[in-house]
Amino acid sequence: MFSPQIPRSQRNLYFWFLAFSGFLVVVSLLALLGAASELSNASIELKNLKVVGPNLEDFVNTQNIDFRLNAKNTQRRLKPADIPKLVDDAIIPVGMDEAVTRAFQFFAEFENKRFKPILTVTLPVIESVEPGSPADLAGIKAGDLVLNVNSVKIESVMGFYLALNEKPSAEVALKLLRHKKDNVSVVLRLIGKGPINDSNCGLKFLTPPDAVYLTEQETKRQADQYRRDMLPSIPVDWRPEAANNLMQTAKRLNLIAKSVIDPSGANPAKIQSKDVLVWQHKKFLENVDTYFSLRRKIESRSSSHLMGMGDAVVGFVSSLFIFAIALGLFWYQRRVTGKKS
Repeated sequence: MFSPQIPRSQRNLYFWFLAFSGFLVVVSLLALLGAASELSNASIELKNLKVVGPNLEDFVNTQNIDFRLNAKNTQRRLKPADIPKLVDDAIIPVGMDEAVTRAFQFFAEFENKRFKPILTVTLPVIESVEPGSPADLAGIKAGDLVLNVNSVKIESVMGFYLALNEKPSAEVALKLLRHKKDNVSVVLRLIGKGPINDSNCGLKFLTPPDAVYLTEQETKRQADQYRRDMLPSIPVDWRPEAANNLMQTAKRLNLIAKSVIDPSGANPAKIQSKDVLVWQHKKFLENVDTYFSLRRKIESRSSSHLMGMGDAVVGFVSSLFIFAIALGLFWYQRRVTGKKS
């Protein structure tokens, strides 16, 4: 029976063809594993990507805030190290609405600690009346001195705010001193829902610059304004996180008041909650933009890795096919050589 003869050079060619195809299999397998690893890393990186909430230390670093310590009657620059840390149970996330409510309560407490001493000794003299407001319609004039609120004697701006907040009502009776000699009685009436408060009565008192006292009604109004005007600009998925970050920031700001508010009321800290609020909102939006920018880069990289993985799969399958052919040829030449011997 005839047996084909395979020259030695051809047998060597089969061997090297098999070796080369095996090398291709190894290389394509490594490329496939590398692409899979890169894709996995990108997936993990994307999963761990988060919007980082701003912290109060960053705000302090960007401001020149002077304050006076309670313990020492010295004034110096506020430092990040002066900001108290929150205990673990104080940073547990809560619902979005509750977080916003708490945040503005903390802001109000801070502002009231700053200015309550000043407003307690400031006479309730009307500086201006908002046109068309309940105060304007009641006939209150600039320069009037408030003597009584609902028959309760008032001796300071602080007393006026507290009297309004103690028994909220849509009608408030005031007794005024006009031109330092005339007693005038008026009634503030609010048309619509809700009680008369410091934000809707239309009165502005003659007080030191920026000195305010935030009543419960005003605090609720500010919280509602934040929900209406600022919160919607944040993507829906991050609104609860933004609200909780604001709450924690406000609480830490409130804790600062224990050490930076001068008990005598002479020099409250030169830091305002409204500035912190605007800064926190702006920084959170910037951090959201940074998140989406990084996400797009990771997704683009993942897409490239996915395409590379597809090419690696094709290469691996092709190399396996070539290896199978080489293995068949090598096996065939070994069989023929064996029969010859």
